[in-house]
Amino acid sequence: MIYIKTVDSLAEIKNNMKVLDNYLVSRNEDEVSWAKERIKQGTCFIVVSLEDEFHFYPSRFIGYVNNTMSKHDSNEWKDGRETNSAISNILALKPESNDKLECQYKDYCELLGFKANKSGAFGVKRKYWLLSE
Repeated sequence: MIYIKTVDSLAEIKNNMKVLDNYLVSRNEDEVSWAKERIKQGTCFIVVSLEDEFHFYPSRFIGYVNNTMSKHDSNEWKDGRETNSAISNILALKPESNDKLECQYKDYCELLGFKANKSGAFGVKRKYWLLSE
């Protein structure tokens, strides 16, 4: 059993975003599938516009310090409420539902090769933090 500390800084968030991006373009199909599944199952996302397209990063992965696939899978205590609070404190924003970002999320899922779930986990409406780069 492992417990991972929540993020304290934007740099830690951005580090985890790079990790997830690397999984999405990995030659290891398990890493690619795992990253896509995190995005598919997510409820709250940090959203970044990169090269004229939006990228979505699930808070439950992004919100723990130096997160990796193995750390995330081993973290029995992971909780989106905990990561959402940590991210909201860093960004000085709360995640909000947003119809335009919801459409962009669905487009992003299609770009990654899967259809978005109708809602976030437990039937909850997805929410977003829009991070300006």
